[in-house]
Formats: sequence, C-alpha cells, structure tokens
Amino acid sequence: MATLPLKIRRSKNTLIQMAAAVLIALAISYGVLVLTSSEPLTAFSKMLFSPFTNVRYLGNVLELMVPLAFTGISTALLFRSGLFNLGGEGIFYISGLLAAVLASRPMGGSPVHQTIVILSATIFGGLLACISGFFKAKYDANELVTSLMLNTIFFGIGFYLLKVKFRDLEVTGVASALFLDTARLPVIIPRTHVTTGILLLCAAVLVVWFVMSGTKLGYMIKMTGFNRDFAVYSGMSIFSLTLIVHFLSGSLAGMGAAVHLMSLFTRFTWSALPGYGFDGCLVAMLGKNSPLGSFVAAFVLAYLRTGADIMARSTDVPVEMVSIVEMVLVLMITADFLLKALNRRDALKSGAAAGGEA
Repeated sequence: MATLPLKIRRSKNTLIQMAAAVLIALAISYGVLVLTSSEPLTAFSKMLFSPFTNVRYLGNVLELMVPLAFTGISTALLFRSGLFNLGGEGIFYISGLLAAVLASRPMGGSPVHQTIVILSATIFGGLLACISGFFKAKYDANELVTSLMLNTIFFGIGFYLLKVKFRDLEVTGVASALFLDTARLPVIIPRTHVTTGILLLCAAVLVVWFVMSGTKLGYMIKMTGFNRDFAVYSGMSIFSLTLIVHFLSGSLAGMGAAVHLMSLFTRFTWSALPGYGFDGCLVAMLGKNSPLGSFVAAFVLAYLRTGADIMARSTDVPVEMVSIVEMVLVLMITADFLLKALNRRDALKSGAAAGGEA
C-alpha cells in the first residue's frame, strides 16, 4: 500500500504533462489562426467548445474515441515493454474483415452472435501479432521493420479476399455483405452511434491497468522495457514474454476493429488502411504508455478532431487545422522521449565510470 501514493503522484504528473502539451499545441494553433483566418476567435471557440453543444456532436467524440483508445492501449503495451512495433494498423484491418465476414452470417441470437464476432476478431488479432513477436524473440529481427511489412501484407491479403471472396456484387463499389442485426452492438445513447462497445473499452482499460499495476506479468513487462539485459539476468523468459505482449497487443487491436465495425458500419467498405493503428502510436505516447493515460489521450484527440470538423463546416478554416495541433504534440512528445533517453544514457555512463574508479 505504500506504493499507492507514488502511483497517484505519477498519474497526476502524467495528466499535468498531457494537459501542458495540449495547451501549448492549442496556443500555437491559435497563433496560426490569427495569421490565416478572418475570424480566428470564432473558429478557435468552435473547435474548443462545439462538441459539448449537442448530444450528437458529443456522440461523435465518443464514437471516434473507441478505436483510438483500443489501438492506443494496444501500442502502449508494446512500447512499455521496449518494443517499437507499429503492426496494429494491418491487424486492425484484417481482423475487422474477419469480424465483417462472421457478422454477415447467421450464428444465433444477439448476445451469442456478438460474442462470436468480437471474440474471434480478438483472438485472430492476437495470433497475427505473434508473427512479428516470434521473429523478434527467436531471431531478434527488428520489430519496426517486420511490423510495417506485415501491415502491407495483411492489407493486401485482406483486400484481395474482400474483392474476390466476400464482395457483395449487388452493391456499387467494393463492400461486404450486410451485417446482420444480431451481430451489431446495441446503442446506449439515443441519437448517437455510441454502443455497448464503449463499455467493453472501459473493461479492457481496467483489465490492462490491473495487469500492468498489480501482477507479476505487468512487472515483467515494465522491467523488460526499462532494462532488457537486467530482465534476462533476472531469469525472465524474454521469448515467452515477447509473444505474450504481442498477443495481448494484437488482441486489443482486433477487438477494437470488431467493436468499431459493429457500432458504426453496416458493411465492411475499407478499401485502404483506416489509419487507427498509426493514430494509436500518438495516443500511446501522449498517454505516457499508460492504459488510463491512453484512454484520456484518445478522448482528447477525438475531441479535437470532432471540434475541427465542426469548425471547418461553419468557418473559413479547413479541417486540416487539427493536423497542426497533432504535429506540435508529436514534436513535444518526441523531444520528451529524446531528453529522457539522453538522461538515461548519461546516468549509465556515470554509473560505469564510478564503478571503474572503485
């Protein structure tokens, strides 16, 4: 229990740092608006406050937050273990295709059908992630390279199957068959598309938080990310741990894809990678690789994007304005990680020098 106040202080510091980064990014964005817009104050207020003016707008925020949070927590798990893996993008796509295929086939009543669809996509995503994990654990292959290559492979296979095997020829364009009503998740907020999927997200956040904070597995993941050599010398099985982390990460991405599709779509229509896997990288870094932090970061990013969309429809500022905010956030996060890496390297050098003198 003595560590609880320390954990609370760390969470508080994470929230303060996140808030500071967002405020600085917003301040820079306002400066750009002053230089480019004829009504900067109106545009800025639209972006900041419009999502709270309407239930539908707030619903848009929550709808966008769900896939961002799933992929953010998925990526945060990998980053926390010291693995820079960006394979969530391809896993999100092809797991979503599996969910779509199962959702278009009768498989019992609503609870059963929904469970089959989400659970299948979850397990499938975890198994796919283990491909990159195996090459990292067995051959020490660079996980960034293999994950980016697998993104292209998964998309190519998935889009080929969609066009050749699962395409509905009765509709224009490339799309799957209609999802059955028994597979779609029920709406919990009227006049929106916010479904029970957000409850699954909250449950996933709590489970990951508990695993990371209160279990031996969580300690091993954090220790491996902090100092891989120390973890090896302590007797931890890096091979098993790498596969477990990849499976958990891929499972979250697969679950996020299924929940997103069963909440907002009636068919699978993705003819390109949706981008949520790469967005998850920003969410994870903004949330300091914490499940709770990633959840909050996903809400912030979804809120800003929704506000920017509303602003673009009612002022002379394009929706791409939010890209400036995201770019500034990326630069600040990168600088923070770079400074921490340099400080850690200096500390290790000092420790080695002190040991040599002794």
